[in-house]
Formats: sequence, structure tokens, C-alpha cells
Amino acid sequence: MELVCVGDVAIADVSVLKREWEPPLVGFPGEDTRILLNWELPIGETVNPVPRSSGPRLLAHPHSPQVVHKWSPGIATLATNHILDAGESGLVNTMESLSNAGFMTVGAGRNEEEITAPLFWETVEGRLAILNWVFPETHPDWMHVPGPNCWPSLNEARHIIQRIRSHADWVLVVVHWSDELFPYPRPGDRTVAYELVSAGADLIIGHHPHVVRGAETIGTCPVFYSLGDFYFSDVADGQGGWITRRAPRNREGLGVWITFRRGHSPIYRVLPFWQANGHVTLDTLRRATKRMEHVSRPLEQFQGSAYAEWYISERSRFDRWGYRWHFGLWQMGWRGLIRRLTKMLHLCTQR
Repeated sequence: MELVCVGDVAIADVSVLKREWEPPLVGFPGEDTRILLNWELPIGETVNPVPRSSGPRLLAHPHSPQVVHKWSPGIATLATNHILDAGESGLVNTMESLSNAGFMTVGAGRNEEEITAPLFWETVEGRLAILNWVFPETHPDWMHVPGPNCWPSLNEARHIIQRIRSHADWVLVVVHWSDELFPYPRPGDRTVAYELVSAGADLIIGHHPHVVRGAETIGTCPVFYSLGDFYFSDVADGQGGWITRRAPRNREGLGVWITFRRGHSPIYRVLPFWQANGHVTLDTLRRATKRMEHVSRPLEQFQGSAYAEWYISERSRFDRWGYRWHFGLWQMGWRGLIRRLTKMLHLCTQR
């Protein structure tokens, strides 16, 4: 059995609806092959009026599941910080729309049992359990019912994984966690990963940072701290600005092609994707895989307190100038940059 995991999918713009996407790889899906994507936004027409504790509320286009219809049968994870952005009805509509498009969902639900239930996928090779959690630092609608499957604490997560192991050959943990745009996991993220591995996780896939992060193998468990975005729509604010706009690093997306064979640990290969012109393609320049290899080096070099010290220093540099260069200027675009420079020049001439 084979599973291809890709990053965040958020389809909000009408232009993408002109065609259905072909599956990202030949042979997927099939009888023993599936694609797993992180479905970032709810499907609805009315925004939840209750503000989130941080960040805007965003909606997927009502017909967005049809874009990935050819990927079915597939799997969609829903434990995200945005999944209640269209309210409770939006969550229900999302689950039903994805189901009608041929996708099983995990990580959210209409009641507590549905919210916390793992997803099982079984073939002649074995049985895979998929767990999906959203973490509090992403600012979801915390512990809301209906709602997403919120991180229960390390101790409880350990108990859940250990319990599921008796019903599955492998446990895949998909986490929506951490902060955004910085290409390195927080020291606490690595601590959580180590605990999940010690509890029995066979593979960990991360979402939410919107950039490709490093990866490491803990014991025999591959940990991908963030796959980045597979496709995320640019969203205008209606006033000449942008709520979300992709910088080049946001256009890099990682895929993980996992092979499961009974009696063996999962084996994998990584795939580079690139988002451009309302579509995503395999990237012959390998930008995402090169990025992953580069940002994985500190994870190989530093552990424990040494990594924490290195992280603080690197994060400080990013906050001072890295963010402004990699994201601020690029997200403004040339027109926005010209407007900004013109405004600054005008202010200078008035002094």
C-alpha cells in the first residue's frame, strides 16, 4: 500500500475552478494507493462572525472539492485553525462535500466521538491508522463541538497512540502546529516529536507553517516538520491589498511518497512541487527538496539545549531582516513596492 502526503490545500479563487487537477503522480489513486492532503479552509458562503484569537477567517470556494475530484478515493485531514471559519454549518458542509467528492476525512467532526476518531485504511498489506491534531498555538476555535480535533496534551496523546497501536500495523500522526514562515521547527516541536515517536508513531507529518521545514529521523520514525503549501490561493482584501499572497518560498511544496509493507517499517521518498499560474506541478528544479535538505542540517547538527540556543539566534536574525526580505517585499509585489516607495518619497519631500 502506498500513500502520498502533500501540504495545505486552500482553494478560494474562482480561476482555479476552470479545470480539474490531474493527480500529482501517475498511478494515484488506485486500489492500494491513496493521496492525503490537508484541507485548510471550510466550504461556505458566510464567514463566522466570531473573531479568531489571531488571524483572519477565510473560506474555500463552494465548488473547490471538484478541483481535486480526480484524486479520489483520497484522504483529507481537517484539524486546522480555519476549519470553523464558516461556522458549524461550514464544517458539516465541508465534510459532506469532500465525502461526495470521494474523500474520507479525519481530524474534525460533528460530535466528540467523530472529532477524536482516528481514520483506518486497510489493504492486504496491513492496516494504517491516521491521527490528526491541531495545536493551540495556531489559534483554532479551541475545543469547540462541532469542531477540530484539538491537541489533548502529551500524556493523553501517548495513551491514544498506544491504544491505537493494538488495532493497526502503523500509526501516522498528522499535526497542524507551530508558527508560520520560519523554516526551522521550534525546540518544543522537536520535544513533542520525540514523545510521539516514543509512544509508537511510525511517521509524523506537519502542516501550518506554509513553508517547507527540515526533517529528521527519530529512531526509525521519519518526522517532516512542515510540508509547506501544496496550493494556497492569493486572497485580496478588496482595498488594493492582500490578506494572503504567495511569496516564492510559499510556492515550494513537499510531497512524501510512503510505501507500507506488512512486517516492515514505512519507507519513503520526497517529491518537490511548485505552485504557479493557478496550478501545481512537479518541480524539475527541485526547490522544495533542496530547501528541505538545507534546513534539515541544523537538526542533524544540534540537539537539546544546543539546538535551543542556535534556534534563538537564527530566529532573531529572521525577525530582524529575513522575514522582510523573503516575505514582506515579495508579498507586496512590484506595484505595492512602487506605491510604498512613492509614499515614502512623498513624505520625505514634505519634511
